[in-house]
Amino acid sequence: MLPFYEIQAKDLRLIRYTRQLTFPAHMHRNIEILYVFSGVQYLDIDETAYEIHEGEAAIIFSDIVHSYYKIGENTADAILIICNPRLFGGVFPNFENFQPVIPFISKEGIHEEAVYALRHIKKKDEFAVRLGWTYVIMSHLLRRIELKQRQRTPVQDMSKKIMEYLANNFTEPLTLDSLAAEFCVSKYYISHIFSDRIKMNFRNYLGLLRAEYAAKLIRTTDAALTTISSNAGFDSQRTFNRIFHAKYGMSPREFRTNIRKYIK
Repeated sequence: MLPFYEIQAKDLRLIRYTRQLTFPAHMHRNIEILYVFSGVQYLDIDETAYEIHEGEAAIIFSDIVHSYYKIGENTADAILIICNPRLFGGVFPNFENFQPVIPFISKEGIHEEAVYALRHIKKKDEFAVRLGWTYVIMSHLLRRIELKQRQRTPVQDMSKKIMEYLANNFTEPLTLDSLAAEFCVSKYYISHIFSDRIKMNFRNYLGLLRAEYAAKLIRTTDAALTTISSNAGFDSQRTFNRIFHAKYGMSPREFRTNIRKYIK
């Protein structure tokens, strides 16, 4: 079965679980960190099997196929941190051009400050607090892994081709018709890919990309919200406000106000 391309609706997610996780082969553009507090979690990363035991971790870069599975009745108390690489704003390596030689970090290789952060990061924390803990964790884990240049092989899966194209062109005026012309296929075929493989319609997915980019511009610039809306590819301020609120639970103006509170 082909891996599916998972769309992460949030920039930063925490998943704490107490039983072995099972999840089919998939990929996404976010970074995924697994840390096991006790027990063992089994997973495949880029067609290689790993067993992550107590005190060990794994880190999965953007667009790497991975899956989780269980063996027998083994238990696992673990945490997943799933974060958008755009949150790191150039602080860390380009996650799209590099990948770990070995995405596994031993217990001895994880700094005590990273362990402390992993034990104290909480889903209920404010976004800025969770992001701060994530920076600490990423800083220490990346010191313990060797990176290699990613080899870009020809993409065979049409859904992946479309995702890559949208990731590079989402600020442009795009429609199902323009995508169909770009890939020389029917727009109904592309619509089917979104509904069947991506589990989201084209307009919502495109709006999600634009809202994420707009949030980055709000965090990192003082540009007017009307300018940000236009630069992110929205055709109207009303659409911008609606889609942004659906993703972040607040208006762009409220988002900017909250960000400024944290950086003062």
